[in-house]
Amino acid sequence: MSNDFEKAKASAAKEAIKYIGGSKTIGIGTGSTVGILLKEIRGGNFLDKVFVPSSLETALILSSYGLSVANPISVKKLDVYLDSADEVDQNMNMIKGGGAALTMEKILAHFSKKRIFIVDYSKLVKRLGEKTPLPIEVIPQFTSMVLEELREKGYKAAVRTMSKAKYGPVISDLGGLIVDVTLPKEKELTEVEKELKSIPGIVETGLFLNMVDMLIVGWENKVEVLKSSFLY
Repeated sequence: MSNDFEKAKASAAKEAIKYIGGSKTIGIGTGSTVGILLKEIRGGNFLDKVFVPSSLETALILSSYGLSVANPISVKKLDVYLDSADEVDQNMNMIKGGGAALTMEKILAHFSKKRIFIVDYSKLVKRLGEKTPLPIEVIPQFTSMVLEELREKGYKAAVRTMSKAKYGPVISDLGGLIVDVTLPKEKELTEVEKELKSIPGIVETGLFLNMVDMLIVGWENKVEVLKSSFLY
């Protein structure tokens, strides 16, 4: 990743923490951009906050920074959810799941009063699927059946495999297997979401539709804050 992108991510992260001061319970996503966000949180005055992580990785980082980490089972509602995205289109719909935590991320986002996402400018696309495939989480025992049905419905899909440290398929913290699906250009996003979720064995998709309250886009020398009209 170039230094320009790192600066852009840092700019977005610095902007994001301005909007969480009054929050008590904060959900946190997973990934490299979130890692930069966590460093900004570490440097702020957030010791009185309770953080609900979307993955073991995020939980370990939060804990190493001396911040309070809560299991989701002990929390009824989140004040705010902070995360990044792999792609964002012009309607602020997103693809997420590059860090294999898409199910936990979508659940935490759903149960949050306010949802803030940060990205660098390279994640902006005209149409989702331009740069990255769509991750889905599948119950491992039914992977072959799910892959066959996806093929029958016209989708190209492949099990994601590890690139470092461990051979084999990528497994989420919830025990699901991650499959990457190429988004078909001829189908609407809502149609894709409905069709994929209708297949038994698919736990969740990385399509985040109409789930953004604030999108913070970082550039090398500026930050753009986009807000949904129904909340702000």
